Amino acid sequence: MVLPKISAPHTSTTETETVFTGGARLTYDNLLLLADEIHYSPKTQIARAVGNVSMTRGSERMLADELTYNLNDKTYTVKNVRAGSPPYFITGASVEGGPQSVIIHDAILTFSDPSILTPTLKASSLTYIPGQSVKTKNAQVGVGPLRPISVPSYKQVVKDPIFSYMTARAGFSSKMGAYAELGLLAPVNPSIKAGGDLGLYTNRGVLVGPGVEYKFADADQTVRGKLTTGYINDHGKLGTDILLRPIPEDRDFVSWEHYQTIGEHLSLLGAVNYWSDSAVVRDFRPDTYRNTQEPDNFLEGTYTQPSYVVSAFTRFQPNNYEAVQQRLPEVRFDGLPLEAGSGIYHRFNASFAVLRDAEPTNAIVAGPTLTVDRLDAYYSLTRPFTPREWLSVKPVVGTRFTYYDQAQLGRNDYARMLGEIGFDAELHANATYDYKNERWGIDGLRHEVTPYVSYRYIPQTDKGQRYIPPIDRDTFSSYLQPLGLGDRRDIDTLKNTNTLRLGWDNLLQTRDKQYGSRNLADFNLATDWSFDPQHAARFSAIQAQLLVTPARWVQFDLHQNVTPSDMRLRELNMGVTFKDANVWSLRLGSDYLEKTNFTPYSGALPQSINGIQQYTADLHYFLNEVYEAISMVAYDSQKNRFTRQEYGLRQNIRNIWFISYLLAFSEGDTRESSVGFSVKIELAKF
Repeated sequence: MVLPKISAPHTSTTETETVFTGGARLTYDNLLLLADEIHYSPKTQIARAVGNVSMTRGSERMLADELTYNLNDKTYTVKNVRAGSPPYFITGASVEGGPQSVIIHDAILTFSDPSILTPTLKASSLTYIPGQSVKTKNAQVGVGPLRPISVPSYKQVVKDPIFSYMTARAGFSSKMGAYAELGLLAPVNPSIKAGGDLGLYTNRGVLVGPGVEYKFADADQTVRGKLTTGYINDHGKLGTDILLRPIPEDRDFVSWEHYQTIGEHLSLLGAVNYWSDSAVVRDFRPDTYRNTQEPDNFLEGTYTQPSYVVSAFTRFQPNNYEAVQQRLPEVRFDGLPLEAGSGIYHRFNASFAVLRDAEPTNAIVAGPTLTVDRLDAYYSLTRPFTPREWLSVKPVVGTRFTYYDQAQLGRNDYARMLGEIGFDAELHANATYDYKNERWGIDGLRHEVTPYVSYRYIPQTDKGQRYIPPIDRDTFSSYLQPLGLGDRRDIDTLKNTNTLRLGWDNLLQTRDKQYGSRNLADFNLATDWSFDPQHAARFSAIQAQLLVTPARWVQFDLHQNVTPSDMRLRELNMGVTFKDANVWSLRLGSDYLEKTNFTPYSGALPQSINGIQQYTADLHYFLNEVYEAISMVAYDSQKNRFTRQEYGLRQNIRNIWFISYLLAFSEGDTRESSVGFSVKIELAKF
């Protein structure tokens, strides 16, 4: 048996034990025990430490007034304990346990160092499994000495914070008046955290919204999701929604996100966003609205195999102010390319969809409601060739069959068969240069060039077009759309295709000690050349994308569309970012989009696309370890006004809380306040 090593300035021996005093030290099997004195019994293998006791085992450290340790089974009992492993710290009246688990009585658990600002949990009994979980009975949860939330029993993983989120914000704005907001999610059990949001607005009323966040995982599945809600009887100036209808006083919203995997092959994904009116989230959750201005509602299940994917997808319309191309549902089979022999690969995709497209309720200009059941299938063959290591050519031939059980112009149904022929070709070339620059961190250069050409010929797509309900139609986009017939989503409004796509990709890299290599510049050009005489413009806009990162502290990005016939600039988005990770970051950007009209399909009314010409600046500057200065400015040169200005400070309190003091000005936005000041408190996401 291995004996412990014990040392101290003074020792004395009795018939039953040896007493080590004057600052004793015991080491045994990854255990370090320090105390004013240690009483050790060789017969029972029990060590009793008294006075300024410190026990360390791995990352776990425990302080106490008195500790008794059994070296045989590694169990112990403690009086007046202070223990934990970052980020958890625990105090209690007494402890018993061992290396597998510890039971602490009259326990107080804090996330980070104890203080009046630290998230805190108090329980009559707390079971702590080192590095894994905490389980309690009769707990109260809060901040510092204030613990108003009672939780009879719960268990949570050590890596998770006591609260999923905790925010508080107070301020004043010209639309909301003086206001105060509080958000909190607290643990209910290991998988669920519940709470909600409360908002008080002197000009609007009281907003309440229960919320829940859930997360579960085992050997067979993982589940995570979040539900947020809100309701207010709004007695402020309501105005109208996007359809110019009066907004009612009773306003509410529900947002639910869900993700789940079952086994290795099945996954579920969903999102539900119900808004009572088009402006409720914009008014009361402006940060959320900036990221989600058009709520989406869908559910999807996907089953994957090495050679195919089967999915069921539904998109529905709970909001009566937006037009949605509904799928009720769509079931798809997507086969991955498989070798059929002799180097030939085939691909098969099929879907059945119940489609519905209707204008919003009480729309000012109401169009017809389109409803159809559609069966769609695509099959293609391709034979890749690589005559040289630097050249690859892939000819493609395919066909797409579509059946509509409800057609237009008096027809009961309609079926269509389309074909395509084409190819994809790439040329690969590279060169290396022995260039070094220590200041910019350049250790050699490698330039990769990939010119590519793609061609598709899809004739007679307008055949029977007048019988097809135009539900899956073209949408406005400044980017080049897929060429291949099997990849097109606008299959109800297809246009004849006789197009050659020309592209040129460039990548400049250098060696990197940490990652092997890093990109210095990425420059891509692409355009479509149409041979169809019905197309007014033979060449599409030339698309240019550039990303330059010569050093880690600077980045320049650009996206540009230019019409080649008259060199008219259609779109230009660019920006430059400077950053010092420890001190500051600055991004200067500009966004330009030409005002134009867009017709989604033949016979449809043109849609006006508003132009954009905006300049932005975003600055973050750390004044010291506690304070960070922040500012954001957006200027609209078409309207000759600053549409948004924000100036403020962000304060870091012990890496637990972040307080933001923000002064904001807005011009031209009919729903946002023209001026506002807010103080926002956030719990750190540990």
